[in-house]
Amino acid sequence: MSLDLDITYILVLALFLVPLVLLNGIVFKPFMALFAERHERLEGAVDRAEDMLEEAEAEAKTFDDRIKAATAQGLETRNKIRTETSDAMNSRLEEEKGKIHAKLEQALAQLEKKRREALADVHVEAESIAEATAAKLLGRSI
Repeated sequence: MSLDLDITYILVLALFLVPLVLLNGIVFKPFMALFAERHERLEGAVDRAEDMLEEAEAEAKTFDDRIKAATAQGLETRNKIRTETSDAMNSRLEEEKGKIHAKLEQALAQLEKKRREALADVHVEAESIAEATAAKLLGRSI
């Protein structure tokens, strides 16, 4: 078997290669460029989405940290206010206890004075009743 190369082979090869070169320039290269651009856009979109997700996670962590700090500060402020209020209330209670104790002492002193006066009055009345009773019993004045 011998292979004869004649012009028909060259024509067949040219008929195959010319449309291939033309199709490559007109169809295949633009399609491949479009496909590559699409792939780059998708990859870029995925990368941007990942970057945005990382940024959102970082902002969420920052927000959580700020919430924790604000909560701690709020608790500290609340405890400080409670302590101050409790101290003020205890101070006021001690002051009022002192006032009440002073009034009680004064009232007890007045009560003791009134008791003595009443006892003196009772003693005087008892003597006058005793004299009147003795005078009636004896029938004469004492």
